[in-house]
Amino acid sequence: MNKMSKFWLPVLALCLASGAMGKVMESSVATVNGKPVLASEYDTYYDSVIEQYQAAAPQFLEQPYAKDFLGKEVLKELISKELLYQAADEAKITVSDSEVDDGINEIKTRFIIDEDGKQDPKGADKRFNEALKKQHMTLKSYKEKIKKDISVKKLMEAQIQATVKPVEEADVKALYANVEAAMDNDNKALKKLEKEDPMKLREAQLIAAKLKQLTAEQVRVGHIYLAVTPDTSEEDAKKKEELAKQIKKELDEGMDFSAAVKKYTEDKTALASGGDMILIKGVAPKEMDKAAFSLAVGKVSAPIKTDIGWHIIKVKEKRAEAEIGYDDIARDLAQYIAQQKIQTALAEYVNGLADKADIKVTKTFEVDAAIEAEAAKRAAQQAKEAAQAETNGKTEETAKNDTKKTAEEEKNAEK
Repeated sequence: MNKMSKFWLPVLALCLASGAMGKVMESSVATVNGKPVLASEYDTYYDSVIEQYQAAAPQFLEQPYAKDFLGKEVLKELISKELLYQAADEAKITVSDSEVDDGINEIKTRFIIDEDGKQDPKGADKRFNEALKKQHMTLKSYKEKIKKDISVKKLMEAQIQATVKPVEEADVKALYANVEAAMDNDNKALKKLEKEDPMKLREAQLIAAKLKQLTAEQVRVGHIYLAVTPDTSEEDAKKKEELAKQIKKELDEGMDFSAAVKKYTEDKTALASGGDMILIKGVAPKEMDKAAFSLAVGKVSAPIKTDIGWHIIKVKEKRAEAEIGYDDIARDLAQYIAQQKIQTALAEYVNGLADKADIKVTKTFEVDAAIEAEAAKRAAQQAKEAAQAETNGKTEETAKNDTKKTAEEEKNAEK
């Protein structure tokens, strides 16, 4: 019986979500108590994760074995979901047809925005069905998946009620004190916290960094973006520069900025908001930061060149740096603590299921072989060092004995 190692389970991945399951195939990447985790399901989920990283953090994928590490996390998550599906089935949790329909309708709302970023409620069903087809699923099979997801959600809610205690105000105040120390850079308090609990120090620093962003000076701008990537040819890059100048000229001559966004911007996901975005002082690229925080409200910038292309912004609103106290964030901190309690409880529950389950993983990763090779290399080096130390010890002992023998011989000679 193979046991799966302990792992962290993201809560959101286990809740009702739009995750996809591929068409049924014979091959599997693992079995959980004899039930397969399908290779098609793994491939679909893995591809979606890689696509998200390519869009949000492409530099991460360039690191050695990055895709393998993501693949291993995807596999762990799918095994976790199968454990929970089986636990919900064993607990005989029921899900009504109306609950499934509500779940489907909620997911369909995510397809209201069309490919151009515009609201198109009438086309939501079509886009939803196209997404199912792309994932090799029928509405019937997707409803079965949603039903299982809802049963898992109910199971988790029952576990939370049974094991997670309500957040106490003392806990909130203690966390606030740590965060306040991090925001004020109170070295004495931070060193004390590091000595007591390094994890709590890291937690306080992360929350403080987020709060500093949220309370920092901000500007809401309209944004027109023309992409220039490392793959863009010199000729095309020059055309983008000329287009940026042309757009600025049209705006100066009276063209409505929102109309220019719709006509020219290459940031299609921002079209639903009219190209609006929030810039936080010190966070945006320095070229945009300088322009946004120096322009008056209502003014339009000249074309701005950054590492990713050309930008033209219109300052729509400014917000000064805000001050916050305990009362301002106590509720948010309480919710954060509650979420941490929930994640811990659910991870422990899933790990408990894994301990009792018969889990066999058949999927292999190159990184595993690399890790094993490195471990073998370290073991060989340690064995070599131990043997060398033993040899050195024997040599030293022999030298001591020879010295002792010589001293005795000299002493006898004197006699």
